[in-house]
Amino acid sequence: MNIFLKTTNSLAMVIAITSFAGCAEASENKQILKKSEIEKIVKAYLLDNPEIIRDALVLLDEKEDRLSIQNVASELRSDARDYSIGNKKAKVTIVEFFDYNCGFCKKSTAWVQEIMAKYPKDVRVVFKELPILDRRTRTSRNAAKAALAAHKQGKYSEMHFALMGGTSLTSDFIEATAKKMGLNMKKFNADLKNEDLNTHLEDTMYLASRIPGLTGTPFFIINDQFLASGDTVKLQAMLDEELSN
Repeated sequence: MNIFLKTTNSLAMVIAITSFAGCAEASENKQILKKSEIEKIVKAYLLDNPEIIRDALVLLDEKEDRLSIQNVASELRSDARDYSIGNKKAKVTIVEFFDYNCGFCKKSTAWVQEIMAKYPKDVRVVFKELPILDRRTRTSRNAAKAALAAHKQGKYSEMHFALMGGTSLTSDFIEATAKKMGLNMKKFNADLKNEDLNTHLEDTMYLASRIPGLTGTPFFIINDQFLASGDTVKLQAMLDEELSN
């Protein structure tokens, strides 16, 4: 918002300078500035204040990101395979892309739990598994599949928060967690091998690739706004703004 105001004010100044120059010229010589003269004034101002161009490009990137989010809104919010909690007609829908090995995802987990408890009618949360760290960790994808397999037994939330709280997401940890939750282990292990889970994850990866600003996790979308960060202060401010609209 500050960038927008700064850019708008700067561009307004350019227009004001140009208009003033044009009026002065007209009053003294009864002539209006030529196009080339106006361009020269604007160019000189931009050269003296090049940050205007940078700020405009930032605004352009943000606009394109918002448009990309709007273009995939249905896939973001209405994929029946995803776990979500909250009223489907809630005033605010939050979509979170995350990796269970992402430290910043783990740090923002408490905030997600708080808003789920605080706004059960006004906020809906959609969870998007995005195991982008799997090449390094070798456990992110299995953890994501474990959450989706638990979802088939109505225990997604329990598995999700257990994985977010875990420090070593090994197969032994996942199995022990599943048993502690009382899952049917035969079904759980069979679901882990179900190719449908891989398809679901690949579809989410493809969806993420269509949002230019989504370059890492966590990535939060709050209605049409987004934040590529786990900064809970900023997230809460965004949420408050959407709830007040």
